[in-house]
Amino acid sequence: MEAKSRQWSPEDPEGNIILTVAENRISSDIVRERLSQAAADFPEEALTYQDMRGIPALRQGLARLLERTFMKGISVDPDQLSVSAGAGAVIENLFHCIAGPGDIVLIPAPYYPAFDNDLQVKCGVVPWPFHLDEDRPLGPQLNAAAEAAAAGSNGAPESGSESNGSRRPRVAALLYTSPNNPLGTMYRRDTVVELLRWCLEHEVHCVSDEIYGNSVFGEGASFTSAEVIARQEAAGLPHPARLPDLLHVVWGLSKDFCASGLRVGCLHSRNTQLNKALDNLGYFCAVANPVQWGLAAALADGDWLRHFLDTNRARMAAAYGQLEAALNEAGIPHVKADSAMFCWVDLRAWLPAPTWEGEAALWEEMCTACRVLLTPGEQCHAAEPGFFRVCWAWMPGDSLPVAVRRLAAHFGAKKDKEDKAQ
Repeated sequence: MEAKSRQWSPEDPEGNIILTVAENRISSDIVRERLSQAAADFPEEALTYQDMRGIPALRQGLARLLERTFMKGISVDPDQLSVSAGAGAVIENLFHCIAGPGDIVLIPAPYYPAFDNDLQVKCGVVPWPFHLDEDRPLGPQLNAAAEAAAAGSNGAPESGSESNGSRRPRVAALLYTSPNNPLGTMYRRDTVVELLRWCLEHEVHCVSDEIYGNSVFGEGASFTSAEVIARQEAAGLPHPARLPDLLHVVWGLSKDFCASGLRVGCLHSRNTQLNKALDNLGYFCAVANPVQWGLAAALADGDWLRHFLDTNRARMAAAYGQLEAALNEAGIPHVKADSAMFCWVDLRAWLPAPTWEGEAALWEEMCTACRVLLTPGEQCHAAEPGFFRVCWAWMPGDSLPVAVRRLAAHFGAKKDKEDKAQ
């Protein structure tokens, strides 16, 4: 909060450059204008109780949007969509239904730091980070992660277990994000197929977090939902009849529509019992009806929707281009991004020591000496110290090269001085 009191701007070029907030503000002007038009035009019935899983008009609009974008090729049933107050509420309600306290959730790392809180604070499930190599067979990696998680969590209470806690904790779900936070990349299609295969073989829920599904900006890049892949590949998967019960897709308007403050998340699931449970749970996290009506009107406006998606994609590509050009010029290694709003940078060369303490010290120096805030890799369960997440869609694009130049000038000069002293 202290850093936000003095943010970088052309008028204050020495201000703080905050690259830790996972929000897209690049096209929020377009969304604000359209919702302002709808704000005064909701019907009187919006002031009464409505469907707690989302009003029909919004669920129909979301279904059509998904069919036109990253769920293209399948029919999306609005009755299989549940709307809640943000993707965090979606995840909490979902895991409340499919897992119990002490159950394990495997999550490929590095991952979104807040998953740990979202899964534990009320549901009490155990997030288990593991590092997935897409270039090696996935099955053995998943088996090893599950075995390590069960051994490491031994003694934790299991959902439905006897009070003496004699049973080993079970792996209830695999949760992954694609497009990925913090990497800014997408899992390959064959990777998604193998993740589905493993979950079906072991009767483990597969939760695909696709919150950045319409935030793809790389030239020639496109994203396809796990739901589409699952239906297309069903004949080659084991126990395909289990797919409707075990596969769940999380999405929402927070990231793709520059609207995290609206608190509109969405779950797609063909699990009939789960959707019945969400009819009840939805009461505790419903989205305000006037907001839903405004969004339904915007999503029904095909011309506006196409304009927004195209413009947002172009603006994101331009902003990321500014960051990437600066990183290349400074010689800073990074994962080339094509989606989401993140860049994973490798700053190991600047570590005072190759430890998590060294990473924390580097972060502190960035904040104080450079007035640049990044997310340390340790918070994302990075494999080793020295990696940082850059959230590049919250600050103005022109601030991104400034941030890189500040870091390169300070730490480059410091490293040169240290090298000469040796």
